[in-house]
Amino acid sequence: MQGAAILVGGFVGPFTGQALAVVLPEFAETFGISVSQAAWTITAYLLPFSVMLLVSGRLVRGFEPHRVVWTAYAVTLPMALLLLVTPSWTLFLLCYSTIGIANAFTTPVLQNILRELTPPEMLGKALGTYAAMQSLGMLTAPLVTGLSSLLSWRLTFLVTAASAAFILLARVPAVPAPAASPQKVRGRVQWGPTLIHMLTGFIVGIGIIGLGFLTSLQVGEQFGLGPVGRGAVVMCGGAAAFLASPRIGAMADRYGVRAVLVSGSLLGAVALLILPVAPWVGVAALMWALAVMAAQGVQATVNLAVISAPGGPSLISTVQAFRFFGSAAAPAVFLPVYLGIGPAAFWVAAAALVLAAGAQALNPQRV
Repeated sequence: MQGAAILVGGFVGPFTGQALAVVLPEFAETFGISVSQAAWTITAYLLPFSVMLLVSGRLVRGFEPHRVVWTAYAVTLPMALLLLVTPSWTLFLLCYSTIGIANAFTTPVLQNILRELTPPEMLGKALGTYAAMQSLGMLTAPLVTGLSSLLSWRLTFLVTAASAAFILLARVPAVPAPAASPQKVRGRVQWGPTLIHMLTGFIVGIGIIGLGFLTSLQVGEQFGLGPVGRGAVVMCGGAAAFLASPRIGAMADRYGVRAVLVSGSLLGAVALLILPVAPWVGVAALMWALAVMAAQGVQATVNLAVISAPGGPSLISTVQAFRFFGSAAAPAVFLPVYLGIGPAAFWVAAAALVLAAGAQALNPQRV
């Protein structure tokens, strides 16, 4: 049960953050706001989450991780229940943002717990499995929200509430605080490689993970899909990442970090080049699946590189913050670009991924 609580924790954060991506028109109608304002609701979750990630790892390095996780989900549960009933967009933003802040203390801490429980030679696979659960959250959020919208999109947040309740009851395994860990890696922080990992995380966040809403809009306009159809297409990304992430983690253990980071970034770029010109919805869904699979593989491998290096348990939250800064910025950055140049907005993201591949090819870190 405690091992399952770690995996559910990996699932529920991405699920909650992606819950509104395919129902922005319906969400806007509920609160009487524009679709552009509705898109900012996603940012209201991701931006506070990302800001808090910058410091959360260091803030809790002296505390027992299982207590930090329990406290975070004790905050999440009542906030999720409020999302089911609040008639005010302002109150919705406040509750949604609070869940995002709480999640900033679960994402890195759960990965540090995995690090304590896993032999070093199997850590890539373990982090890949955790990333697979994050992908499962991304996979199910569009589908669950699309189906829920047939009655009420709000029902989606029952999953968030139920997940938080399960973790509170099951609890995660108790391990030492990072500051007292026997597995602490000695040495000075390698800031050059760390900055490259931050850049890579940001590009993956803004260029793929944060573009679920844009993919939904694109396939909706191009192929005339409704909420369920849009959700099914976006769901393909999470499905591919869910299936592939453990294998990608094992590849990082076997072939090294650099090979996975470079090839994953290039695969994502190629997929985004093809997606907006796909002649059939099935091809668009396949390209989105490849892009998200590549993104999750890159992020899991970045996590492996950071957590295995000196200062990793404290730095992991700071590095991951940049992925979520990217995801938070994506609606604000790419919606105007999409409205201005149309589907070519995906090609802008593809160019950024090529930049990430080049930076990782030159990364001097050896992991």
